[in-house]
Amino acid sequence: MFKNKTKLIAFLFIFLILVLVNIKSAQAFGNWYVFGDSLSDNGNIPKLTGYPLPPSPYVGNRFSNGPVWAEDFPTISNFSFKPSNDFAVGGAFTGPLSAEGLNGQPGTFNNLENTDWGSFAKYNLPQLPSFLTEIQEFAASVGRFKPSDLAGVWIGANNFFVMAKQAKALQQSIASNNPSYAIDSGISHTLLNQINSVYTQTGDINKAMGVLIGNAVQTAVTQVAQGINEMSMIGAKQIVVLTLPPIQYTPFAIQEGTQFQVLATKYTQLYNIYLQQALSSIHNQTGLNIITVNVEMLFNKVVSNPGVYGIVNTTDEAIQHLNDPNYSHYLFWDGVHPTAYMHSIIAQYVSNEVKNFYSLTYPARLIEANDDSDSIMEFNYNISTFALDADYWINLNFLLEGRVVFFCGLER
Repeated sequence: MFKNKTKLIAFLFIFLILVLVNIKSAQAFGNWYVFGDSLSDNGNIPKLTGYPLPPSPYVGNRFSNGPVWAEDFPTISNFSFKPSNDFAVGGAFTGPLSAEGLNGQPGTFNNLENTDWGSFAKYNLPQLPSFLTEIQEFAASVGRFKPSDLAGVWIGANNFFVMAKQAKALQQSIASNNPSYAIDSGISHTLLNQINSVYTQTGDINKAMGVLIGNAVQTAVTQVAQGINEMSMIGAKQIVVLTLPPIQYTPFAIQEGTQFQVLATKYTQLYNIYLQQALSSIHNQTGLNIITVNVEMLFNKVVSNPGVYGIVNTTDEAIQHLNDPNYSHYLFWDGVHPTAYMHSIIAQYVSNEVKNFYSLTYPARLIEANDDSDSIMEFNYNISTFALDADYWINLNFLLEGRVVFFCGLER
């Protein structure tokens, strides 16, 4: 009789947990905040500059023909969101970066739009933010993340465009034996000496370029890691980080030619590898829940089999083909930015990964939701599983101790 009662109690306990999960999952989670560049910007440049940029036919001053993924995601994932929760700004670097300014002289900038790469040079825009300054703005205006909030980060592409310009300048310096081209592009004297040393020893321009690429990636990923650590210190408990898409597939890269595409491929792949390593380190040091979404893989799948995703064109700019009745189902809206339709695919892709995380860690978060303290409980029972396009490592023993530890990395 005693054994039957024990089984009944255990059954009722499990049943209660499942009921609570269903009730909580039907409700909205916490707030959704996003940080990054034009791939996530919901129309912030006019608010910062007073200029309605980018102009029509760009929609709502976004860098697309409609909502970006960061706007679609909270709706389909049941997070609370308002436009001011989007801190992403078009052109944002990962952090301060040495580049060529609008006056042709090197300087330190936070945003591509303030450099000679900027699309809106004639407006002489005020200094725009980087990823790191976006986080500072969040801390100043919002304060802290709540334990139930989710933050998104997609950053790093604009650093590549500066590096690409520097690569071209470096080639000019090597060809002419004149360092001024490289220096004016923002390459420091120290880095140029390192590059020259490799080139002198090997005579291989590709190895010399490798030093430039490695330095750019290391700078970018170090700044991303700094920003995510800062987010953790102001209360973030779970963060979604998107890897870089394959920049070499963009219409702009195709137009620039094979050498540019090779440079883009090397930068993207190295950035994503270093990013995963940095995020793994942050997770191990802080216990921060990190969901890494492999957007590079998603784009590879779309380009390889576009029809499956409803994409009709993967190489042209939709903005140049507005007479095509199917332009809204192009992959790219302009030379580097996805269409609103592609953004919706990205949003669903991210949502799938986030829902996996929330379903796999739900028991622990139910306990945390009933805890008024800011602490989370530590688990020491490991379950490793594979889902969609990511690896999930979760420590789960919620009946023993307390804290969920989660990291979702790239597919290997």
